Amino acid sequence: MKVDKNKVKRILLISLTNLGDIILTTPVLEKLSSEYPNAEIDVVTSSVGVDIFGPHPKVVKVVEYKKTKSLSNRLRFIGELRLAKYDMVVDLKNSLVPYLAGARYKPGLLSGLSQIAKKESSQHKVFEHLSKLRAFGVKNLDDFNFYVPTTDKDRIFVQELLQDAKHMKKVVICPGAKSNIKRWNIEKYAELSDMLVSELGCKVYVSGNKDDKDIIDKFMTFAKESTENICGKTTIGALAELMKYSSLVITNDSAPLHIASAAGVPTIALFGPTDEAEYGPLSKKSRILKPLMECRPCGKSLCFTGMDLGCILQIPVKEVFLAAKEILGGQADGKDNH
Repeated sequence: MKVDKNKVKRILLISLTNLGDIILTTPVLEKLSSEYPNAEIDVVTSSVGVDIFGPHPKVVKVVEYKKTKSLSNRLRFIGELRLAKYDMVVDLKNSLVPYLAGARYKPGLLSGLSQIAKKESSQHKVFEHLSKLRAFGVKNLDDFNFYVPTTDKDRIFVQELLQDAKHMKKVVICPGAKSNIKRWNIEKYAELSDMLVSELGCKVYVSGNKDDKDIIDKFMTFAKESTENICGKTTIGALAELMKYSSLVITNDSAPLHIASAAGVPTIALFGPTDEAEYGPLSKKSRILKPLMECRPCGKSLCFTGMDLGCILQIPVKEVFLAAKEILGGQADGKDNH
């Protein structure tokens, strides 16, 4: 479609709901900001996304979408969007909202369905999201940036955290994940951390949100070497800032993996049932470790073998350590990744 940029004054971006997925949609916001510098942008997202999109200089309003079965609430939501009179709607959820909101510029319904049908299973989600912009004539989609807001408070917190590790290689370990079968064994994480400290002289920070507290408490029980527990102490921005100063992030397939991609830090990503081609790390020097099983990636929430924690447990500690040693070995002592 041919878009007259002079007529695009208001844009609605419909993003996703989970933190990791939201991070992977921020390149779309950045691309829209550069392609339409004179347009105001509103974003529809979940409560988690408010903290991500809200601080963006081009975002005027963040609309928190709450799932509802009520027809009246859905009609009210659509009515509010129609009253806003958006010139363009970019929908990353593949819904009917662009057609109901009455926007001048929106992807053709048939072409949108065709794009979904032709989706390449091996395409990374970032590029899948960016590909939606082709319908609006946006090019150069291979060149993109993430957006994770960082405040002065975040930066001060991180600088204080780094005070006793100025001349050490810094490694951030994120052992949590919403799904049990996406979690590598916590005892193995603790053993790996001990090896990073004792054999490579690293400063290890173990991170997670409030939902990861029990997991990380177990980690701290098993770990024998000194480790900095920052679980529940960091905002998303502070974690991204810490990662920028780190030499390596080691994580399961979870939101911190995508924050690490946004921070541009080398990452070791441990994958179980998820397709690493769609959700793997995008930073340079990153490594993907996965079990050698023909049934993966299955994308299932439960392992058909009956294993409570799934195939990811097959990844040995030594393999992860050797990958970490290889990545860290390419950097001189005390060199930060910032």
